[in-house]
Amino acid sequence: MIKRTYLRVVVTFLLTLLHTSIYAAALQVSGGYNNSISPVSMRKALVGINSEGVDAPVSLVNYGDSEVKNIEYTLSFGNEVIETKELSLPQAITSHDSQLINIHVSPHTKISVTELTFNVTKVNGQPNGATIPYTTITRMTLTQVPKRKVVAEAYTAMWCGNCPGAIALLENLTHTFPDEFIGISVHSNREPLHCPSYQSQKNRYNRYPTVMFDRTTNFTYFNAASTFMSEKEKGAELDVKVSAVWDEKKNNISVTSETIFRIDMAEAPYALAYVLTADELQHSSYYQKNYYSGNTADLGITKEMDFFINSPGFIRGMKFNHVAISAMGIDTGITGSLKPSAVADEVQTHKVSFNNISQYRTIQDKTKLHVCVLVINTKTKEIVNANRCTISDATATGIDTTTNTTEAIEVARYNAAGCRISQPTSGLNFVKYSDGRTVKELVK
Repeated sequence: MIKRTYLRVVVTFLLTLLHTSIYAAALQVSGGYNNSISPVSMRKALVGINSEGVDAPVSLVNYGDSEVKNIEYTLSFGNEVIETKELSLPQAITSHDSQLINIHVSPHTKISVTELTFNVTKVNGQPNGATIPYTTITRMTLTQVPKRKVVAEAYTAMWCGNCPGAIALLENLTHTFPDEFIGISVHSNREPLHCPSYQSQKNRYNRYPTVMFDRTTNFTYFNAASTFMSEKEKGAELDVKVSAVWDEKKNNISVTSETIFRIDMAEAPYALAYVLTADELQHSSYYQKNYYSGNTADLGITKEMDFFINSPGFIRGMKFNHVAISAMGIDTGITGSLKPSAVADEVQTHKVSFNNISQYRTIQDKTKLHVCVLVINTKTKEIVNANRCTISDATATGIDTTTNTTEAIEVARYNAAGCRISQPTSGLNFVKYSDGRTVKELVK
């Protein structure tokens, strides 16, 4: 009996000790100590090799009890500390709150992917007590930083009363960011604007409306400027251009794309997809059901949404834009459209064609057509960059001149001393284009 009691006391003591240890550890994670900041890197830092660097966003999470007003941090590459800095925060971070800050990242000495360690060493002048006081920032040093365009695919329907929100979203972003945004409207298979070649992609979503930004972010509200900017700020590892030309009878479209990676990649899991879209589609049988009619609570947020608020619940005669007419490789890209590995600044040219355009009876004005090229990561299925173009007329001789009409892309830039630069600098610049030309450019 005594042995059992003694054993019970020992077990109770050990359990108490274990619970105390667990509680102490939990306190450090949940906010039981002061001066506890854990950083989280938000995305890769894409930096041109000849640039002054970029700002990389890092989220600081306060796991302590007291508000944090300043920190001290180190930025390291390998075993070398390349920067030590004290930083006063724009606003104090209260307990269990977070704040986004920007950390300046300079380029590496060569085109490469490197890992930097951001370590918060002090909080409010005292040693940082966080369990994990550091995070890793992936630095990609590129020949130059590509321009990223954001794609929003909106799955919509005429019979869907909530879909005007998605329509207004595409219209607003098109008007606000005309050179940086690409909208694609994919209609239900229960109506004439349906695009059969988009069906497999549409099957992934069973709710109308659904809006996907670059196939990574689902957004349904009709004002999405902040979401657009978040996607754009991800940057890209490659540039892509597209051009298109009609044949003489305007029944076939020849398409040429040029893709240029700005970094060497031993493994480049990317492929191209193409979409033919149409604007201003209108017919007496077309309509839009509209649940936003008279909803004055949302009035004044965007002029595009105001149109639906001030319209009846059943809209006739409306023009539909960004409508997907035909697509190729829309799920994971066209196999072999890009090389499995990439060489920095090498131009990869790819050609396709949209044929027998007369079969698409919904097309009303061929001048309102566009061709979009999407670069898809075949592993993650994310759209990592894109571009769009109108369609040029064939020459008077009827010869297909797609190659000649392709917009040349800048592949390299040098200053007067012959040193490569990542952006225009004052003085004489020598610019090399993807079509082989080298042009002198005087930058003031």
